[in-house]
Amino acid sequence: MATCRHVLLPLLLVSLVTACAGTPPAPGKRDLTQAGPLPAPSDIGLIRSEIVLAALGHLDAPYRYGGTGAAGLDCSALVQRVYLQAGLSHVPRTTAEQARAARRVPPDRIQPGDVLFFAARGNRIDHVGVFIGDGRFIHAPNARSQVRIEPLASTYWEPRLRRAGHFFD
Repeated sequence: MATCRHVLLPLLLVSLVTACAGTPPAPGKRDLTQAGPLPAPSDIGLIRSEIVLAALGHLDAPYRYGGTGAAGLDCSALVQRVYLQAGLSHVPRTTAEQARAARRVPPDRIQPGDVLFFAARGNRIDHVGVFIGDGRFIHAPNARSQVRIEPLASTYWEPRLRRAGHFFD
């Protein structure tokens, strides 16, 4: 028994030390506008998770039309920022530019990390949010509110959904 302890204890210590010896490298910025391979499908799942976590990190941030920083941000700046935080630096700034640039996804096949485009005032796409799963999305709604989560199936948002997409493949 004592011999077993003498062998196992050093092995346990070595495994603990090597497990804590280094930190994983920070994810690099993925600029898909540059030449090179697209992320592998397994990486896309990670990217989707990073997008959702980044979006949740902005909950309760103030809304500010045209804002892109700590003083407040608008809906398209929220999308641009969370994709950037997930390592994707090629997302356009405005809702209209984002709607044109996003790779389309059928609304019945949206996944967490996809962006949702709405026509909130009329027929033109003028609002965007990030789908976070479970039928909910996060967005910066207007000057009277803050970044928040809402159900997509609401009587307000569902009929205004015009398209869905993403910026990573």
